[in-house]
Amino acid sequence: MDNILVGILSSTHPDSLKKQLIQKIAARGSHPQPVKVIQSVLELMVKWYLEGDSDVAISEGLSVYKLWAKYNLSVFEEYFNRQFLLNLLSSTYRNEANAVSLLHESMILLQRSSVCSGHMQVIEAKAISYIREHPSLPCLSNFAKFLKEFRSCIPKGDFTGRFCVALIDGLSICSVPESHEDVHQYVLEAETVSSLIKDIWDRSNTEVVMMSLKAIFGIISSIDEASVEPSFCLGALAQYIPTEMLKVIVKFTINNANIDNASMTAALQRIVDWLQWPTARNIDQWIIAFLKGLASVKRYSVLISVTETKIEQVFEKVSFPFVRNSAINVLSHMLFSFQHSPEPFHKVLPMVPVIYRKLKQEKSADAQHALSRIADVLHCCMYLHAGYPDLYDSLLVLFKEFPKPDADSMRTKLEENKWTAQKSDSANYISKVTQKSETGKTGLFNLGNTCFLNSVIQTLYMCDDFRRAVLAHAPSPCQPLMVKLQYVFAFLSHTQRPAYAAMTFLRTARPPWFTAGHQQDCSEFLKYLIDQLHEQEVLDLKKEMTNNRGKDKDGDVTMATSQEKSDDDLETTVREHFGGKMVTTYTCLNCMSESSRMEHFSDIPLAFPDTENSGDGMTLVGGDDKKNSEETKSGEELPPKDSSTTNSSSPKPKTMAVKQLHLNDLLQYYLQPEKLTGDNKYHCDKCGGLQDGERKLKVLKAPDHLILTLLRFSYNVKLQTRSKTFQEVKYPRTLILPVENPPVSSKEDVNKRKSLRSAVTGQIEQCGVNVNTKRGEVYGLCGVVVHSGTSSDCGHYYSYARHSIFCDPDTICDSLHNCKSEDDVDFLQDKWYLFNDNRVSHASYSSFCDVTQRFTKDTAYVLFYKRIDTKNAEKQELNMNKSLQAKDVDPPLRMDLRMTLSKDNAMFLQEQETMARKKSQIKRPGSASTSSWFNWQRRDEDDEPPGSCGGGGGGKYGDLDTSGAKFIF
Repeated sequence: MDNILVGILSSTHPDSLKKQLIQKIAARGSHPQPVKVIQSVLELMVKWYLEGDSDVAISEGLSVYKLWAKYNLSVFEEYFNRQFLLNLLSSTYRNEANAVSLLHESMILLQRSSVCSGHMQVIEAKAISYIREHPSLPCLSNFAKFLKEFRSCIPKGDFTGRFCVALIDGLSICSVPESHEDVHQYVLEAETVSSLIKDIWDRSNTEVVMMSLKAIFGIISSIDEASVEPSFCLGALAQYIPTEMLKVIVKFTINNANIDNASMTAALQRIVDWLQWPTARNIDQWIIAFLKGLASVKRYSVLISVTETKIEQVFEKVSFPFVRNSAINVLSHMLFSFQHSPEPFHKVLPMVPVIYRKLKQEKSADAQHALSRIADVLHCCMYLHAGYPDLYDSLLVLFKEFPKPDADSMRTKLEENKWTAQKSDSANYISKVTQKSETGKTGLFNLGNTCFLNSVIQTLYMCDDFRRAVLAHAPSPCQPLMVKLQYVFAFLSHTQRPAYAAMTFLRTARPPWFTAGHQQDCSEFLKYLIDQLHEQEVLDLKKEMTNNRGKDKDGDVTMATSQEKSDDDLETTVREHFGGKMVTTYTCLNCMSESSRMEHFSDIPLAFPDTENSGDGMTLVGGDDKKNSEETKSGEELPPKDSSTTNSSSPKPKTMAVKQLHLNDLLQYYLQPEKLTGDNKYHCDKCGGLQDGERKLKVLKAPDHLILTLLRFSYNVKLQTRSKTFQEVKYPRTLILPVENPPVSSKEDVNKRKSLRSAVTGQIEQCGVNVNTKRGEVYGLCGVVVHSGTSSDCGHYYSYARHSIFCDPDTICDSLHNCKSEDDVDFLQDKWYLFNDNRVSHASYSSFCDVTQRFTKDTAYVLFYKRIDTKNAEKQELNMNKSLQAKDVDPPLRMDLRMTLSKDNAMFLQEQETMARKKSQIKRPGSASTSSWFNWQRRDEDDEPPGSCGGGGGGKYGDLDTSGAKFIF
């Protein structure tokens, strides 16, 4: 019979005829046949099926084998003995995958026989070795199919995990077929093997799962150049990994000291490759879990490498429906978390139009939803990396049909996904001082008694119009201080550091007479800073004017015209925002002649009325001269000059009854007329000698930002000592500054200003405050610098501030009638911050209003008010109910600022990564210095005074580690 079969197969008949003839032979297996004939036919059919090189031999070989075995079961049991089984599992064949198929069909026939149990024990014992010796995907797939039906053959006990590892190893070396026609079969076979592993996991303990996961990670983290690149069909397993094991395996791998950054990078890149597996589910969860886990332990170099190398590949997968959702999830997290540089985002921009067209052409609801999600991602990234209109304008046009997310939702997404927001389960106290404040604001490190600078800069920074003007200012070599200030403001807005060390700015901005490392007066520094910014810009403007002058026909510069502005009339950035005009008028009371002098001012020094001791042991003297503040404002007051050398224009101190002072009292005291009599008579040119006179001050032009300095430091003549005025003052949210002739550009402006002033004034006076002016400008309190200490020679400065932007004031005026007290009248956002060197925390209006009651040495010193009118109001779409960040309203940074920030943010990430590695090598600290870090960071605002500066070592906290802010511009 076997000879007949050989003859048929070797004949020249067509395959169809051969199959018909062979089937006739197969049917004869149901008739009684000699044992030798049966065995010879079975042996021949095994040969055809395992070694055959034609479709007829393979397909008909199995068909005849099954029929003859079925009809001759007793002979088959003897034929398919233990030795045959061992040979089948150990030998190599032309059609090696058919060996397991033959085994499968044979065991189905023998499952009711007495030999079945013994055979299954053999298969169980040989399972692992078979997988290792036959790692091809068809073999693995066929064996998986067999084991799903004959589960008793799956290795048990300790061998279960080893068997899973063997299957995983086999999958990892199964390369993708070159032919596209074979890919579908390749996917099906990998899925079959993966589903078997999943079934084993479901029936096993977590040790088997962990053993398998470790094996997978060991494979994908290998960087051995001699090893084969792991097949991405391992991605078929990801969908079956129990989600409850996600945190376990991520934590195990990211904290494993034996897995270096190179291995971790390779592993994560290969996991990203799994996104392209057609049936993969939950791949995005694993990728994002690893990304967040690595961020939590500050392994930023891995995150940077993976994101930069794989972001384009991830975006490309958005065009494939079966992996689209996962790809968008990974894409958004990668781009939202990579906040120190726009490079990955900009890498995918050229691909956006291509993906857009593909999804549009698809015309499905899923594609439209994907476009909507991509639009959200793009808007968030453009918001994060603003300042590239040449790159973004085309995107806005392309996605114009999709609504732009509001700033709050974009900010929330970015905040949730950023690397520094990821918390590690093993985080200790170190992370608490390397994370940015919950306010989103950046602190300034104290560089050695530099709180005088920090408090001023932080308050100026919160003057939004001024900050925006500084950042938008064109840099010039003639304005080095402005350039340095631009860098400080840019870092305060965009750095990822919790605090910034303004070292270069300090060296440039420190007044020449300030001794480095010594306590200085913040008001004196503020005055110097504003003057220097103004003078440097004036020089630049004059240089520009000179370069723009006309030239005669010989090329010589022509003479300046009479229309050119004088230095005093040039409008600079600081003058535009802090500059006002004031006129001083002297009247001779003998001849009633008057003389006037107009001057620019950037701040108003407010002295305290001259009173007797208040009864609490504190001096309430505000200084000999409430207007001439060269001595009193600087914090370096001198004893009053002898009366014989006193200028005739110097006024005598005035007295006022002791009462609870209001800032209006100090302002009216400053502006009220003063009699010039006795030793302080006025020299009248018309009368030709000293005469009794009167001096009046009037504000002609109100500044956009009003700076009021309280002259708290003075020299006590009786005690012959320097002293500080601790008199408490009511600091209103809204203030009316008397202005003689407020500048207006139109009748409409006049009416609006009158309406605003009258509405606010009327309501404030109803609340019991005497404004005492018919003309004036409305101001809102936006910043307060507080001095903590007993004199100008010691102590500490910190500040309270809020954003100074506001929307249409008319809306607030319409509801003024609901205000029950003066404090209810407010035009600015009621969200305050406390800036105390490198610590920034949330605060409130009442925090500084009663600061002296809580901390007796702390008093408000310099006040910042923002002028309120319709012309400087923000657009209505700005949500004033939400916390604001500078980048919400600031202009885009210019290229050099962006590049510097990008580089420093990358450096900061590297520093954090280095610190995290060192952290794992040391014990939990318990020294005094590190403890002070932790305790200070956690101290509540009301627990104790905010602190004071100490010696040249960086103040009270001068011994603290500031390694997180080593960048120096």
